[in-house]
Amino acid sequence: MRIRAGGFAAIAVLAAFCLALPALSQDVTVGYTGGYSAVWGSEGAGTYNGTLNGAPAQVICDDFQDTISAGQTWSATVLNAANLNTTNIVDTLFGSTIGLDGYAELATLVSYMYALPNGSATTTLGGITFSQADISAAIWYITGGPALSSLSATEVDLVNYVKSTLGINSMTDAQAEAYLARFGGLWIYTPDPNTHHGAQEMWSNTNVPEGGAALLYLLLAGAVCFGAMFFSPRKRLGNCETA
Repeated sequence: MRIRAGGFAAIAVLAAFCLALPALSQDVTVGYTGGYSAVWGSEGAGTYNGTLNGAPAQVICDDFQDTISAGQTWSATVLNAANLNTTNIVDTLFGSTIGLDGYAELATLVSYMYALPNGSATTTLGGITFSQADISAAIWYITGGPALSSLSATEVDLVNYVKSTLGINSMTDAQAEAYLARFGGLWIYTPDPNTHHGAQEMWSNTNVPEGGAALLYLLLAGAVCFGAMFFSPRKRLGNCETA
């Protein structure tokens, strides 16, 4: 079946939009409304009171270098932790420095954070009893924040447990990808790389899709259907005229 050149071009354009849509739909507005569940030294730690596209969410900061304030919002892209790989890891804030195994360590610690009911609670793993503040310190150390000498003995033990006892820091990329596949309930919100200073990379156990994505899908579906009717083969059009 032949398709006129105009019809082929239109379908190609529609296909390009369809391929681009998943990337466009990943844009999210992250906000910090103020307040956190724990304190590490003079720093807010634990889970933060935030928003994702305006919806309340408890978010976790992995960025010790940038400072945010209550009421602040910023644009970010979202990746599911289970989908991290050697290609998209560079789209995260620290992927180029800590790699897939580093984000596997972060995902492990973030999952520990969400397992604790509040900032004052503790849990014990591998003989180590730690709190949300300890988890935040370990996360920040991994991403290049406070020096190891600034951590408490418990926090050093927690870092070593995640890196060495679990063996994450010795994983190959393929092993790290397989390990990360278990964290499908965690999402990483990375600020725009051109404006990330003054914004922070956040993790959440909540995914908020763009409201406009569904509408774009409907519009594209309608356009495809219209194109299929309008750019039908000449032979079929001729048959309709002589019927």
